[in-house]
Amino acid sequence: MAESTGIYAAFSLEPVEQSFKSQQAGRPIFEDREFVRIVIAGDKNTEVYREATEADKERFHEPYARFKRGLGEREQIVGTPLAQWPLLKPSQIKEFEAVNIYTVEQMAALSDTMKQNIGMGAHELVAAAKAFLESAKDSSVASALAAENERLRSDMEVLREQLKVLADRLEDSERGEIRRSPGRPPKASRETTLEL
Repeated sequence: MAESTGIYAAFSLEPVEQSFKSQQAGRPIFEDREFVRIVIAGDKNTEVYREATEADKERFHEPYARFKRGLGEREQIVGTPLAQWPLLKPSQIKEFEAVNIYTVEQMAALSDTMKQNIGMGAHELVAAAKAFLESAKDSSVASALAAENERLRSDMEVLREQLKVLADRLEDSERGEIRRSPGRPPKASRETTLEL
């Protein structure tokens, strides 16, 4: 479900009876249609469930794209599932899912009105959700920096090896021991070969 100021959507494919075609055929005729379920995080009483319009598909393009890839309603939700947040007990997770809160991101984005629907401790939970997301963001930055550091160390090792090879060549050159590639004879040998 994509976020639009606390509003989330999920798409599904539902059979819809075609009454005119059913009357003509003398049996029930159904056609598959795309439906959208729109909910507000924290509000269990407000839900829109209807046939999806082009505007819905455009407004909630991320969950719609996931739906088209074959993902179910719960799989269309983007974010960290509440079950992955160690702060909550399983019973709390079920309670929040009952009011359409499925991710830590949804919890962090709750409005003051929706916090009232949750009751005692809602402000603290929302603050904890925001802190959890900030911490995760900071740790992802730290992980990226650690990976970059490792890459730079590897590059430095390669450069050290190249520098060592160049230093050895320079030392040999100063001693007069120029190393030639294996396929080319030294200059003196070439001159003797040409005189023959």
